[in-house]
Amino acid sequence: MSQKKSDKGKLFKKLHQLQKRMTRMHVNDGHSEDKYKIRQSRISYLLEAIRGSGRKTRPI
Repeated sequence: MSQKKSDKGKLFKKLHQLQKRMTRMHVNDGHSEDKYKIRQSRISYLLEAIRGSGRKTRPI
């Protein structure tokens, strides 16, 4: 156990928060539009952390 295991529940919660913020940004004009790229990259990072990396993961 040299590597820390990440809590997937916590990652799912963070992912859901980001998805809600992205939806709010699309619905309300002018709501944090400058943070779109930051949130998009964070979502992809969280999805990779949830899925894991390696041979055992399923392709999309």
